[in-house]
Order: sequence, then structure tokens, then C-alpha cells
Amino acid sequence: MSASTEASAIIEYFKRKSIFITGATGFIGKQLVEKLVRSCPDIEHIYLLIRPKRGQGVHDRLKELISSPLFNTVREINPNFEEKISALQGDILDLNFGLSPTDENILLEQCQIVFHSAATVRFQEPLRLAIQMNVASVKKLLCLCYRMKKLQSIVHVSTAYANCNRNDVAEMIYPPPIQPTKLLEASEWMDDQVFDVLTNKIIHDRPNTYTFTKALAEYIISQESKDLPLAIIRPSIVGSSWREPIPGWVDNYNGPSGLVVATGKGMLRTMLGSNNAIADIVPVDVCVNMMIAIAWHTAIKHPKNIPVYHCCTGHLGTLTWGKVAEYGLYHLSRNSLENAISYPYLQFTENRFRYHYLRVWQEVIPAFVLDCYMRLVGRKPIFIKLSERIYKSVRTLDFFTSHSWLFPNDNSVLLQNEMNDVDQKIFNFDLKDLEWFHYWRNYCIGAKQYLLREDLSRTSKCHKRYIRLKRLQNLLYFTAIVLVIKLIFFKSFKFRRIFIILFRLIFVGLSAITKKIGL
Repeated sequence: MSASTEASAIIEYFKRKSIFITGATGFIGKQLVEKLVRSCPDIEHIYLLIRPKRGQGVHDRLKELISSPLFNTVREINPNFEEKISALQGDILDLNFGLSPTDENILLEQCQIVFHSAATVRFQEPLRLAIQMNVASVKKLLCLCYRMKKLQSIVHVSTAYANCNRNDVAEMIYPPPIQPTKLLEASEWMDDQVFDVLTNKIIHDRPNTYTFTKALAEYIISQESKDLPLAIIRPSIVGSSWREPIPGWVDNYNGPSGLVVATGKGMLRTMLGSNNAIADIVPVDVCVNMMIAIAWHTAIKHPKNIPVYHCCTGHLGTLTWGKVAEYGLYHLSRNSLENAISYPYLQFTENRFRYHYLRVWQEVIPAFVLDCYMRLVGRKPIFIKLSERIYKSVRTLDFFTSHSWLFPNDNSVLLQNEMNDVDQKIFNFDLKDLEWFHYWRNYCIGAKQYLLREDLSRTSKCHKRYIRLKRLQNLLYFTAIVLVIKLIFFKSFKFRRIFIILFRLIFVGLSAITKKIGL
């Protein structure tokens, strides 16, 4: 059969299959639902585990999900696609996911494929809650899957950074430093405050509770999923879509998206990190395409051991954090965001004292001045609080912007080789054609259009504001330099020597202090 007439083996497999998805209201989950209904129109049904939230029932949340611009493409192709999707009320924190007997029976009798992407992705989630959401939920899922009569495939979404305490991470499951079952038992009765006190000792060389608990979840799977058709995918830092269904789609502030917005608004100007460290960012549509291919391959090939697939871009070696700043600033200057407080600028520095010094002068002081202005005009001051929130958020990224990892993708390459030419196009996760400069253009536009919901027709006005802000910023810097020069060179020689010596002593002293206290 020629490539032009060859059928899609993956689409054929998904015909008349019922699918259960946890985490469907998350970033990856939404994209997964859209891709399935668009590319596999003959699926039987998709069941989404959704919990009520902020007064919204599960059916209202489902309507909100499918009304997203993300589904505009499939809406044009198949206006009735939503008939294939149902919401099951439940919560991963509840016993048996809180499923009603009727909903549970539907899954047990009809479900063939499971995608588990529900998790807390907050890096600094309290350890007890992170264990319950990221580890205990996996045990509950396995118990449910063992009772599914038609089960053929399970795909568990982990993270490439589950083993970030290693520099070279193989596509295998590593034993954790502590038995997960002991922590699970402790999380049932131990007080939150006790857990909080012990957290740093428990997670040891992991940077946060998220990576630690994702590693525990993988080990639970390796120990308790005997005979289950299960595979693990490990995405790195998930960014906006590359091509599907619309380039640059993003709907949350996690990872690079928060950096794009905070930088574009002029609130973030410096970060701890290395310009040369690899920025392992993978487009969300690439991740979802691989998830679907893994589900198909697991069901067809019945692997004896649990395969682990890295979904990363670091092996390309083409994107560093320095390039992220360079590309992002270039495109933000041309796709300007509304209501920016200063002209976009972002630099990475490995010197902790320099970082704190730059942050005070470039972020804190301007925020303080703006808050003073807000008080003068009778409005509520917000900029210091915003600056603190951004600071706390970006400090959780220090570990990842300062280090590089090797994530071999041998299993991903083997999976791609098992797919025919048609499937490699429809469910593409080959990154050889990815151009980062163009990707960041779409990322900046997508953040403006889909995340901030700004009107693209106003971009030229926003750009003019950027230019005015840049001129004002240059004027202020020039004035400050003139004042410093006047202070130094128009005073006595003795004063200049004292000034220089004092400045050096302060610099050396503060550098030593920040290094000692680990800032």
C-alpha cells in the first residue's frame, strides 16, 4: 500500500473505543480531548473526571471547556463533537475518585483506554497534599483499572524532572529514597505542620514536592501494576502549542507562559539562571500526539515491562535560556502587551548578589514608586504585591534555569519507527522541523490573544506605548548616570577614594552574606 493510500493505524485502533481521562480541565488534558475528537472522530465516547469548582457544577465546567477557542477547528469540522464527551463527577482526593455507582459501572463495563494526567503541578504544594494528589491518586487509579473488563491501555503522565537529582536520566523507573507506602500511610494521619517541618529532610535532593511525589508515583506504578497494560510519558517543561489546532495556544501561567506575560508587562526583568543552560521546553501538541501514539502502541504490542518515554527537546541542544530571553524580547517588542509599566527586558544571571541588586533597582523600586502614585490618585496600590508574587513564582524556577539535563529519547524514537507514514504526520512528535524563533513569535501572540484575551487590533497602540516607555526609561537612566558622575568627579580626590573603597567592601560583604545564607 502506498503512503498516499495508507490508512492510519492509530485512528483505526481508536474506532469504537471508550476513553477515560483524568485531569481533562488541565493544560495537557484539554489539548488531549480536542485532539482525540478532531483526529479520531469514530471513537465511541470520552469520559472526563471533573470536580465541582467555585460553585460551578461539572456539566457547567464541561461546557466551559468545550466552548474554548481551542475547539474552534473541530467545531467547524464536526459541530456535534460534544455528543462524544461526558463529564463524570469526582475528585482524585476522594475514595475511588468519588465516582457514583452508575459512573463507576460505565467505566468498568465500557472503558478500554485510560489517560491519567490529573496532578497538582504547584512546585511548592505542601508535601501531605502533594502525596495525596500525585501518589495516592495513582494507587486509586490502579485499583479501578484492575476491575475494568475491557481495559487495553493506560498512559500515565509523569515529568522528565521526576529524577532531576540526576544529570543523566534514563528511560527507566528509579527506586525512590523512601518507600512511598510509608509516606502514604503517614499522610493519612500525620498533622500538616509536622509534614511541613519534615519536608526538606524527606525530599532531600529534590528541589520541590512536585518532582519528589512524581518520582514516588512512578515507583508505585512499577510495584503495583503487574499485568496492567501501562506506559509512562515524561514531558519536560510544557509550553504553548506548536501547530495544532492553532499555533501558540496557551491558557495558563505555568512555566514559560508566566515569564512571557510578566516580562511583556515590564514586571519581570531579571532571573537567576544560566544563559547557556538548556531550556527543555516541549510544545503541548507534541506531548499529546505522543500520548495518543503510546496508548495505541501499548494496546497493540503488550510490552512485558513498563515502557518510559521522554517527551523532551533538550537532546536537540538548540534552545538555551539565553535564547528564550532573546527570542521572547524580540517578539514582545513587536507584539506588545497592553498596560505595560516599562519596556520589556529580561536577563539571566548566575550571581545571586547581582540578581538581588538588579531586582531591587529594576523591579522593587519601580513598583514602590507606582504604588505611591496609586495612593496619590486615590487608587489601591497593587504593584509591590504583584512584584512579590512574581518573585516567589520565578524563584521556584531557579533550579531549572540553572541546570541542564540529558534525557535520552530512545523509546520515543522506537515508537516513531513503529508508526506508519500517515500516523507520523497526523500524530507528529518529530521535532526536526521546529524553529524556535518562529515558535516564540506564536507563543507571545498566543499569550496575548488566548491567555490575556487582549485585542490583537490594538497591538500597534501598545507598541507606541512601549516606545514611549523606552524613551522615558532611557531618560531616567541617563539622568541617574549624570548625577553619579557629578557626585564622583566633582568632589575631592579623597572623597572619590573613600567612595570606591566603601562600595567594594559593601559588594564583597554582600556577596559573601548571600552565598552563606543561600539566597
